[in-house]
Amino acid sequence: MFFINKKNNIIKNKKVTVYPIFTFRWLAVHALAVPTVFFIGSITSMQFIQR
Repeated sequence: MFFINKKNNIIKNKKVTVYPIFTFRWLAVHALAVPTVFFIGSITSMQFIQR
């Protein structure tokens, strides 16, 4: 019985945490990732330009 009551108390006391989507970390990562992918793509495409 003790374990069942303890489990029910844990479930009842559990609160749902909602995290924001756009955080400072998200902005920092995408501020670096988006230009990086763009430049890697442009450098790769330059390899196939023929004179």
